[in-house]
Amino acid sequence: MNQFISETLKGKTYIDPRTDTGFKSLFASKDAIKDFVDGILQLKGDDQIKDLNYSFEHTLRFMIPEERKVILDAFATTGSKRFLNIEMQKADHSFFIDRTILYKAFLIINGKHEMEKTEEFKALSKEEKEYRRYEIPETVSIWICDFELPRRMENYIDEWAIYSKEMLNSGTVETIFPKNKYIIVSLPKFNKTADEVKDPVDVWLYVLKHAHEGDPLPDFGNGIVNEALKRIKIENLDKNTLTELEREMIAKEEIECRLAGAKIETRYEMVDAMLANDIPIEKIAVISGIPQEEIQKRRNQR
Repeated sequence: MNQFISETLKGKTYIDPRTDTGFKSLFASKDAIKDFVDGILQLKGDDQIKDLNYSFEHTLRFMIPEERKVILDAFATTGSKRFLNIEMQKADHSFFIDRTILYKAFLIINGKHEMEKTEEFKALSKEEKEYRRYEIPETVSIWICDFELPRRMENYIDEWAIYSKEMLNSGTVETIFPKNKYIIVSLPKFNKTADEVKDPVDVWLYVLKHAHEGDPLPDFGNGIVNEALKRIKIENLDKNTLTELEREMIAKEEIECRLAGAKIETRYEMVDAMLANDIPIEKIAVISGIPQEEIQKRRNQR
């Protein structure tokens, strides 16, 4: 382990699962993602996810008419044709809700496209395909936020969906389109102690909130979580993970220094510092508020 990592992580048991590297390591198994999603969606018995495919930093591209893309922290599809996006967000910004809607739009379009590529859909008659031309699959966007949400939340988990104003006024609280879900998690609102943690989703949230603090976490009796904790335990990290973590931590330190001096430094100086540390353009745009096209120009000029 190099000197920077050794000094930075001294006295800690795990890497921070709220970072890109830590998040990917924590959920680097189908069982981990299934356990978390089953819990967050409250799926029981036969409704639980049987199988899924997943990838990290998954890019979705569309021409509208110019090429646009979003990069999903974690993307998963289940055997029941459910499309999922899981985002770990450390910082708030002015267009947070806009971003959740935009990501969901890309997720829905991608899900529609993938659904029509299946053998099941291709086997349908021409009439049946025409009948189902507007059908879209179930999509779920899960946003884990390490900041206070822009809308007041009393609880640490909220669900956003499409509702009818007339139905709400009449006292009927029921979404008119259950295939469209946004699950919003506020880590600052999650204040359960280890003794109060009971169900699986609370175990995962406890890990996300407290693993970076230094001490070993208690055994909650969840074997899948225990395996995940082994993956983020510092003494178990392989060379590639350490290298990736080092780069991320150096970049984070540089960004924090730049943000602290934002009143006397321009946003473009912040951009240059982040480009020097190979931070993805999409992330620089979110942090600085500068359009991706302008950031790309500065990268090309370097």
